[in-house]
Amino acid sequence: MELYRFDRLSNDNLYNLVYLYKDCFNLSIDLEFLRKKYDTISFGSEYIGFLAFEKSTSELAGYYGVFPMLGKIKNQKILIAQSGDTMTHPKHQGKGLFTNLAKITYELAEKEGIDFVFGFPNKNSYPGFKKKLEWQFYSDINTYVIKTGSLPFDKLFKKLNFFESLYYRFVANKLKKLIDEDQFSNSLEKQNPEHGSIVHDEDFFKYKKFYKSFTIRFDNISCIIKVDGRLWIGDIEFCTKDQFLQTIEQIKSLAKKIGCSSVHFSATDGTFYDKTLKEKFEVASKSPIGYLSTKGKADPSIFAYQAIDFDTY
Repeated sequence: MELYRFDRLSNDNLYNLVYLYKDCFNLSIDLEFLRKKYDTISFGSEYIGFLAFEKSTSELAGYYGVFPMLGKIKNQKILIAQSGDTMTHPKHQGKGLFTNLAKITYELAEKEGIDFVFGFPNKNSYPGFKKKLEWQFYSDINTYVIKTGSLPFDKLFKKLNFFESLYYRFVANKLKKLIDEDQFSNSLEKQNPEHGSIVHDEDFFKYKKFYKSFTIRFDNISCIIKVDGRLWIGDIEFCTKDQFLQTIEQIKSLAKKIGCSSVHFSATDGTFYDKTLKEKFEVASKSPIGYLSTKGKADPSIFAYQAIDFDTY
């Protein structure tokens, strides 16, 4: 990698990701949004990632990083991190940047006390994580898509920048009577106490607000949702099978009222909520769950995740 220099991501050079998002994915990302997304210091660490620059031209070439968060297993909290925002400029692909950026990021993660890195690679990045970075894979995230019968106004407004903010205000107004300011613990802790899971506490809920999520309540059951071209359920407070299915129906009805054509729910295969949904709905898609141990204290293969744990939620 003599052609490149690697700079650790920081608050001062974070703006470079705005250009990478545009060049790699043709996405316009607001810098303030990125500042909130990368503000993970409340979990114990921040800015775990590296930018790559071509030495001869100082041209921005790529980025790889992970998002620190707190995990919990048998009442013990540990620092873990989710892999996210992998980007290589089209001009610099095929030169081994992804692998090199990932490896130095994992070295930094270990120094920062991060126990393991986990993620859900798509079909394009899966081979790189498995073969080049030697990730281990043990289960899947199952995603269910429940149609509401509504026309897809949410998707239409998301494509029209002017109407997107108006639509968001409309949604917030519709949810006003359902808003619940209380936090609730990760339902996975009670679905199966043997699972490891992400800590859902006050810091976690505060952090997730950068994605404009809402905590709402139906019949004393809290849930967290996000409207983003669909209604995406992050988690539902632990409850019985009948209560869970009733809450799903209530969310489906709400989604139809606010113009969402579908409700999405993602959960680790074999967990209580996953098995409950599987009895009524087909799995729409699967994503592999993988990890790379750095400190090696905990067993990453017993951790389960839901949509709210994704770095895109």
